[in-house]
Amino acid sequence: NHGDHVQLLVSLAEKIGKGEWIQQLGNALFSSTQSSPSDSTLLPLLASLSLSSWQKQARVAYTGALATVMTTCSGIKAGRNAASPLLARLAFHAPFLHGLWECASHNVSMLTSQPSKAVDSSELTSAYEVFSSFCDVFSHHLLAVNDDDFLNRYHQPEQHDRAFEVTGPKDHINSKDIVLTLKKILNDLYWVRPVLASDITNAQNDPESILRFQRARLLLSGTKLWNSLHERWCRLFRVVQFCNEDSWWFPHLASLGRHDNNPIIQSQVTTLGDQGNDDMDDSSVESASMDGVDEAAPMSANDAGGDALASTFRDPKVARVLTYIPQAMPFSRRVNLFNSLLESDKLRTQDETASFRQMMMNLDEGEEAEMLGRERVTIRRDELYSDSKQSLNRLGKRLRKRVQVTFVNKHGQEEAGIDGGGVFKEFLDDLIKDAFLPQTFREEEGGGEDEDILSRSHPDFFSVTPLQTLKVNTTSDGDDAILSNYEFLGRVLGKAIYESILVEPQFCLPFLNKLLGKQNSLDDLKNLDSEYYKNLKSLRHMSAQEIDDLGLTFELHDSATATIELLPGGSDIPVTKQNVIQYIHLVSHQKMNVRGSRQTSAFLHGFRDIIPAQWVRLFSAYELQKLISGDDAVKGIDVQGMMSSMRYSGGLHPSQPIVQWLWKAVEEMTPDQQRKFLKFMTSCSRQPLLGFSSMVPAPCIQQTRLREDDHGNDVAEGLGTGNIRLPTSSTCMNLLKLPKYTSAEMLKEKLLYAIESASGFELS
Repeated sequence: NHGDHVQLLVSLAEKIGKGEWIQQLGNALFSSTQSSPSDSTLLPLLASLSLSSWQKQARVAYTGALATVMTTCSGIKAGRNAASPLLARLAFHAPFLHGLWECASHNVSMLTSQPSKAVDSSELTSAYEVFSSFCDVFSHHLLAVNDDDFLNRYHQPEQHDRAFEVTGPKDHINSKDIVLTLKKILNDLYWVRPVLASDITNAQNDPESILRFQRARLLLSGTKLWNSLHERWCRLFRVVQFCNEDSWWFPHLASLGRHDNNPIIQSQVTTLGDQGNDDMDDSSVESASMDGVDEAAPMSANDAGGDALASTFRDPKVARVLTYIPQAMPFSRRVNLFNSLLESDKLRTQDETASFRQMMMNLDEGEEAEMLGRERVTIRRDELYSDSKQSLNRLGKRLRKRVQVTFVNKHGQEEAGIDGGGVFKEFLDDLIKDAFLPQTFREEEGGGEDEDILSRSHPDFFSVTPLQTLKVNTTSDGDDAILSNYEFLGRVLGKAIYESILVEPQFCLPFLNKLLGKQNSLDDLKNLDSEYYKNLKSLRHMSAQEIDDLGLTFELHDSATATIELLPGGSDIPVTKQNVIQYIHLVSHQKMNVRGSRQTSAFLHGFRDIIPAQWVRLFSAYELQKLISGDDAVKGIDVQGMMSSMRYSGGLHPSQPIVQWLWKAVEEMTPDQQRKFLKFMTSCSRQPLLGFSSMVPAPCIQQTRLREDDHGNDVAEGLGTGNIRLPTSSTCMNLLKLPKYTSAEMLKEKLLYAIESASGFELS
């Protein structure tokens, strides 16, 4: 009867919509060992598929239907439609996933080869469809796989890799294989035979148009999965690397290209630099579709800044890669391009040609010569933070201009000298040390002789994590008055990056993710507090009785803030075995994305006044930290590189014995001592990302008299009286002042004493 027909249709719709039939058909078509379906209505259909002549045709038809379904229920970013029952059914059924990968990876050579008449168009289209479907399904699958499970299932350690021990059964799918396979495919779609906007917007029903559309579809799906894997690779970088860094690099981008010497379109940098987009991406929600694709941007995201960034580069293919998959280019090349963006912007913000001409005219007329176009500030050393905030925070985006600093000492006298860049470097280094490092942390680290001049006229804006990195101090949550301080500190850090001044603070990765406009996930919690993460994650493996015995509810207690309900009425909702996963993710979200969010938002507002969001998105979180403070992974320093870039003054020459003694002493230092030597000379213990030749001012060694009297005055050589000097430095000028020692032993002894005691800094 009519009611039975309706019920049958409803049942069919449920089986299709929830993925039951799609999954069983996929198992039969892709799995090497076919199992009998639970639904008897499929038996006649599946029986026919055992014939090899039918199997090939059935796979083509099935992958076409599956790709159509994936197009409607999957998004550009992993996480869209996360609650889709169809995606969940397919993504978490291992036999289906394995079979789909086996079929997808079998056709890679076909996807990356030039079209051939020997290959049927429908077969090639099917190959694109099955690979894009795998990318959609596996991206969804990874959303629910934590880092430990990911490494256990999908990482095959090399024999020499002892950093990670396999503790569970291995999967047929290997993460390194996926990365390398996707690199080949995306290299073809982005670089060799780039996908065009017309491939989507002008799609027709003829075989050639359908093939072009499926290439564009794979571009989107493949980019989504590749970026998802790269985010995880970055998060695991210091634990274990499931592939080498060069596994991400496109062959044509691994070395310098034709536009590297002049990669930027100046007029477009001006436009981009004036944009102030403070929006945060939400990695769990993506509303974009494929409808607005244009030539310069293969994906339509609601990010006009991404389009603006793409338009700044002369090479459109490079622009596309940097906008959507920057990891395909080596870090050093991206740093060069980032510096090109900075230098192009400085042509506008720091052009003093007209000001210089006016100054020279004033000199000719006998008037006082003053360099116009700069921001001038006067800073009392004993009121460093308050004077700096009052003078600089009001500048906003004008802080990109050159800033000329005049210091006032504790006696109220202006210090002699003209700021040619070195004094500002010293000022910024002192300000960041004072404002970012908590008082207790600085006391534990120990300061130099200049420590007593820095006042603490403010609370600690950052606190130290158990991993000895910095995070926003959440004890100030709810205090509106303090937000302007975070906005100021954002501008200060942005100014340091803008002027390529390396500074010491090491931030936790969740905070760096925020600077990149990203949300943090549960696995990011281990980079904030590894012990807390371990304990929170252990709830997943507890029995129902063990969870009940803990007496947990959906609220979070913290000494820094009041009790917070994770759900409406959360204090009355007990945590059980059924809802413990939800509890774990809500706690993680609260600690990393909600707590301290107002301070972080204020910091971002200030930071992006100086560094547009799109510029830093060229980098991952750990790469951004290297941009801020240099490469922490480098052991010691590149002594040969420092020698070749060093300048000499005061009568010194590289051929003199004292210079050779110095470099021999530096080479014999331990890596830790070498970094202390670098900090002693430049104020930062990490060498520049692009080598010592990129340092401004250039590093220099100046010879000084060997002896001084009790008042610090030079004693003439040959008298044999007075005190033997220690080496000193002017960190603002990257200058080492080396007394004229008479033996290699004396030089080494005095140099090691100076750097180990952190003494000898001169404020000049």
